[in-house]
Amino acid sequence: MATLLIALALTLLTTTPSWAATRAESDNFILISDANVDGAEILRDLERFRRAVISDLGLTTRTDPQKLTLSIIDDTRVFEAVTPGGITAAIYLRSAAGEDIVIGYSEDPDHFLHRALERDWLRLVLRHEVVHHIMEERYPRKLPIWLGEGMADYYATYDHDGENLAVFGRALPDEDELTRVGSWLPMRTIIESMAQYPDYAAATTDSLFRAQRLYYGQSWALAHFVMTEPGGLANIHRFVDGWDEASDSEDSFERVFGLRYGPLEERVRGRLGKPGGTLRVREVGAAAPSAVSTSVASESMLAANRLRLLLSYGRRDNVTQALADEAELFASADTTETTLARALQSWRLGDWDGVDLFTDRVLERLPEEPRALKLRAKAAYGRVSQNQMDDRLWTDARDAAIRGLAAAPQDAQLHLFRVAVSRPETDRLPAPALQSLGWLIRNDSHLRFPHESMMMIPALLYEGKLDHADAVLDSAQRWSDNASDSFVIDRFRSDIADRRRDAETAR
Repeated sequence: MATLLIALALTLLTTTPSWAATRAESDNFILISDANVDGAEILRDLERFRRAVISDLGLTTRTDPQKLTLSIIDDTRVFEAVTPGGITAAIYLRSAAGEDIVIGYSEDPDHFLHRALERDWLRLVLRHEVVHHIMEERYPRKLPIWLGEGMADYYATYDHDGENLAVFGRALPDEDELTRVGSWLPMRTIIESMAQYPDYAAATTDSLFRAQRLYYGQSWALAHFVMTEPGGLANIHRFVDGWDEASDSEDSFERVFGLRYGPLEERVRGRLGKPGGTLRVREVGAAAPSAVSTSVASESMLAANRLRLLLSYGRRDNVTQALADEAELFASADTTETTLARALQSWRLGDWDGVDLFTDRVLERLPEEPRALKLRAKAAYGRVSQNQMDDRLWTDARDAAIRGLAAAPQDAQLHLFRVAVSRPETDRLPAPALQSLGWLIRNDSHLRFPHESMMMIPALLYEGKLDHADAVLDSAQRWSDNASDSFVIDRFRSDIADRRRDAETAR
């Protein structure tokens, strides 16, 4: 083993890039790049862009408590280990330990990631992924996947006209092709892709790459349609909420937008064919200049960042483990970020004691670190899930959720944990659990967190909120991409029906 590690170390030393790696930090972002990029320009653009998008969507403009980390990785093995595979140039990743955008880069001129450092390309990709981050963090409702991708492309080409005006809606270069091709993917294929991407191979005879670009391009075109229609995104929610298993999506779409899929395609195509017809100018307010600090990233910093990404998101296979071992050789001593990543990896493996071990290390230095407290709550809930007969575990899980909420009072998962591990007292749930249940209902969290939200159902049944329980299950069923959820949903539906019958009998 020692010989192998020495060989790996020599390999890393001899393949260290000749350029200067970069680290940059602004109010809301941290950039760590294996390659020498203009970190200050990138982050100033993203700060301005972030403000414009948040303003346009009518969201709050506070500074986020945790900065979003942007990583440019020049090792395609590491990049591929943390992505789902396929034709992926960048990805937005989210976990209890933090949030990341990871961009791949290759020096191979024949690799599709070779152009990743081109200024305009990099700007578009980063903006696209930042929109996903904004929607995940701040937008209160879940969107169909086609609209999430369409909105990300729609905003990515933003430009500013002076200090106060933003221009949205320019086409990406690939999407200009939409005005020239003879056929699109069927609108039904696009619109019915709710919680997962469509099967491109079944939808078109084009190449996989061509079909994927058509999907993104049509999603971009539909985002234009939605954003310029009266009602905007509110109509999308009416469409999604009004479409159930017993009806056709086209019927629901027509009820909201007044169009069947055929006329919709004609209208969207016609709009794309008009010069300037897809642009929208909005006043977003003047943005204060963003202060950005930059420095050269050391080899140990780059290694620690790779290790953190591999531990947090990497596949569970021997290749990923070998890459993590390589990074471990040169990573700096355990930092808060890498220690949280080790805690997250322990949680992914179901090692609750490991989570406690690593979060203890963080909390000794930072007693109110919200990510460490959330991981502690997740581990405590995991213990309860495995052993529901131990009263002490329930108490520990409740206390961990309450402590986490003290540091992160807007965290929906922590509210869910507190509800799920609170047992009824006399004829009501405990007051803290009722507070969290009310928070979840007010924030429509049954739509924002479809799978975890099923933890709300026992509390909703106990409190007699049967209509809201139905809404939670409708949402979970609509957005779920896990077939095993169906059994749980059916069981809960039976429980709700029993409660309704009992209520009718008691009258």
